[in-house]
Amino acid sequence: MLLVFLLQYYFRQRLFAIESNQYVIVVMLWLGAAILGASIFKIYPVAMSWDDAFFASVSGLTTTGLDVFSSLNSLPKSMLFLRMWIQFIGGLGIILMAMTALTTGGFLVGRGVKSDLPGPVVSYSRKRPKMTDIARYLWLIYCATALVCCVSLRVLGLSWYESLCESFSIVSTGGYTLHDAGVAHYQSSGVKVITILFMLFSGINYLLHYQFFVLREYLGYRSNIEFRSYLSILLSMALLFIVVMWLYGSGIPILDIVFMVVSMTSSAGFVVGDIQNWPSFLPLLLIFLGLVGGCAGSTSGGIKIIRWQFLVKEGARACQLMRHPRAILSDPAVAVGMSGSSADHQITIMRGFFSMYIGYFLVSILILSGLGMDFTSAFFAVCASLSNTGVMLTSPAGVASLSGPVKNWLALTMLIGRIEILAFFVILSPSYWMEK
Repeated sequence: MLLVFLLQYYFRQRLFAIESNQYVIVVMLWLGAAILGASIFKIYPVAMSWDDAFFASVSGLTTTGLDVFSSLNSLPKSMLFLRMWIQFIGGLGIILMAMTALTTGGFLVGRGVKSDLPGPVVSYSRKRPKMTDIARYLWLIYCATALVCCVSLRVLGLSWYESLCESFSIVSTGGYTLHDAGVAHYQSSGVKVITILFMLFSGINYLLHYQFFVLREYLGYRSNIEFRSYLSILLSMALLFIVVMWLYGSGIPILDIVFMVVSMTSSAGFVVGDIQNWPSFLPLLLIFLGLVGGCAGSTSGGIKIIRWQFLVKEGARACQLMRHPRAILSDPAVAVGMSGSSADHQITIMRGFFSMYIGYFLVSILILSGLGMDFTSAFFAVCASLSNTGVMLTSPAGVASLSGPVKNWLALTMLIGRIEILAFFVILSPSYWMEK
């Protein structure tokens, strides 16, 4: 809320953002919130460097869940709560939170701040609600979901403190936990089931939840292509994992298998058991599921399913044009649910997103390799950070063993993954500042 008061002081003409300043505001607010969180971590009587404090703050705000602490059991309860609270705030977005507060106070909000909601923001409602109109409802649904999750965990035997903290992390698909063993600490199948259900819910576009609970458009889920693909991917991947596990005779419970598939696809990054010892290609496939991510407009990280749908449709369209150069084919944007005057704009942005994503991914591996990491560790570190899943397969010692420069680069990567990579790099363009 301190950020909101600072915004109110700065924008005296009752403007939260104008189109020319939107990207600077988005990036600077996220960076400022990360520095503020790091400063709070440094207040605690826990021995940690500024690099560790900044990394912990960024990991929480971006809901990555990479933990810099070697042992959670030794941390104060208030510090553990702060970690979970930071994740909860970052789950739906600090910009969206500021939107809610400032529009309530009469402030105008530029349409560009919707870039803070992960993925292409596409409204599937016939009423075409504006982001400024639904911001408060999104936060209401988000908080109500956390409350229901908290009560459910309390019914299963967790204390109110554990229930509240864990619900913050589960609903935000963050991955932070109160215990070193994670969700497995509670040794409860019920806790795993509740975690799966709420990770599923938060991996869905919150605009669809708004459409269902507020606008009473009950067919929104069924008619949404991305949502159907989301469920299809989860079901098919869970079945594949179960079959492979059965063929290898691993003996891992089906509930744990489903838990990990949902956890990685929603980018929550909760881990039960040692997934590095899972048979065959399954650990690597889990990492790739994290890169796929959940639905656009959810709390999930990753590239988002709607972008993968667009990529597949464009590839198929290109193959058809190779065979039939004069064929008139349907627009891939329409096939994934985009329509109207903004469709061409969204297509250009998605193509640019993939170009920048791949480029930054490769450059990050080179930089981390230059900072002393081997190629395999650098690859999985970038996967965990850029997708905001927080699962690194090749670092048994954890993030605490990494050097300061490596932590800072991974923190930057987590921010870029959460902010949306194009919104970050646009402010690095000289032409952007020359226009001002």
